[in-house]
Amino acid sequence: MNNMTTKTMNTDVLVAGTGGTGLAAAYAAVEKGLKVLVIEKQPQIGGNTKISSGFFAINSKEQQAAGMHMSTKEAIAELASYNHYLSNGALLARIVNSSADTLAWLEGMGMEIKLNPTANTTQFAHRDNDYRGGSYHMYQHKDESYQRVQKTLEDAGVQFQFNTTLTDLTMADGKVTGATATTADGDDLIIKAQAVVVATGGYGADAKKVAKTMHTPNLRTLGVPNAGEGMSAMVKAGATDIDSHALIHAAQLAKSKVTQKTSAKHLAGFSSNALTQLLLTPQLWVNMKGLRFTNEDVVYDTVEWANAAWSQGGKYLFIVDQATLDTFTVDQNSEEVSQAGPGAATGRGDFTKLAEEAVKGETAFKGNTLAELAHNAGLDTATFEKTVQAYNEAIHAKDDTEYSKSEKSLAYSVENGPFYAFISQAAYLGTVGGVRVDENLAVLDDNFKPIPGLYTGGANAGGYYEGHSYPAYEGLASGFTWTSGRIAGTSAADYIKNEATVTN
Repeated sequence: MNNMTTKTMNTDVLVAGTGGTGLAAAYAAVEKGLKVLVIEKQPQIGGNTKISSGFFAINSKEQQAAGMHMSTKEAIAELASYNHYLSNGALLARIVNSSADTLAWLEGMGMEIKLNPTANTTQFAHRDNDYRGGSYHMYQHKDESYQRVQKTLEDAGVQFQFNTTLTDLTMADGKVTGATATTADGDDLIIKAQAVVVATGGYGADAKKVAKTMHTPNLRTLGVPNAGEGMSAMVKAGATDIDSHALIHAAQLAKSKVTQKTSAKHLAGFSSNALTQLLLTPQLWVNMKGLRFTNEDVVYDTVEWANAAWSQGGKYLFIVDQATLDTFTVDQNSEEVSQAGPGAATGRGDFTKLAEEAVKGETAFKGNTLAELAHNAGLDTATFEKTVQAYNEAIHAKDDTEYSKSEKSLAYSVENGPFYAFISQAAYLGTVGGVRVDENLAVLDDNFKPIPGLYTGGANAGGYYEGHSYPAYEGLASGFTWTSGRIAGTSAADYIKNEATVTN
């Protein structure tokens, strides 16, 4: 242990993290002629952004080529309205107005992009809304694209240091003067910089903090590397976490307590179990008391589905009877299977056999009667029986007077035992929101004054989202990541140049 060293490095701009925020910040700063050092805790670039599928932009050249006439004015109004005007309006406007130009800039860095037409959206609730479903610029051939982006940055002079984790910010006279970090080999780094961009991506890997922030231990994580190092360092330096929260994303079947199979696919939330076809259709959903709580058509929108699940503590049950299982087994399902979130597994299966396996794996409950099912699932029997009775009446009348479920989704009653209840849990892809910033992505203190030399973006920056959810616009978080990173890097470079002018 005695061979650990402390090394000092000097740079103009230090960027911590190489997701979209960090990569964009580094390139924006190096384009301004500054020396840029990037540290990254993983052995490669991409961070959580690499899990994401696309970039939200309005009035891009791709949209223009497709004959789509989209206005940033309308997008800003829609997003502000979705957020009940709780977001930072100046930041929101700047991000949306900068998105198309930043997308073209990212393509110039080497990212291959293809617009996903609204008609092709996997979120069927967005089919009639170009702003929600037609703003998704999908990343193509991600491995090659990210390699090209890295080469562009290296050719421009950006220095990368991998397997290196930010530990703290350093300050003098109220200004950020650099940071400390540790390497995977246990060496300590002291990095002197004139400005720092914290792009470490939230705290999704800190399950305890997520559970505390979201007030429930029931959320399923999709495996993210960021543990909150950057957020903690900024708060210590005087920043305020105003709205960080889990980026809750669809729901999943519970993980079997019996089989412990894991795969790379599991990280993305994908399950090869055909039971996901039941999860992703609007069956009867009840909370852990046995009460119905939503219009189950929310299953067609990733965000709204997760939000509905979160409202019940992140966990609910979907209820089917034997007749429904039989219908799915012979592939005669009349409902559209949602592709929201990771989407359902395709293909046929013996749904009764799969349901029995789920009961054995303790991810589902069974009862020959509704009372027996209620008992086994720990539900209040009278409440549950009343819920099912009301639901069956809605099915037969083709009229859901309580939650306004669409007529086509009132397809499967719950009356022919045995009955099954499957556990569903909201999942999250990391966190979004964070510290208070201005429209330049400068980090602000409690008096709304910038902390000199400190910038952030992406999943550490607050004010773009409402504070508990995030708008159901495809590619929104990823588009914010790159666009905010570019603005943060530009702002950091401008700050350094202004400081030099003042000093001289």
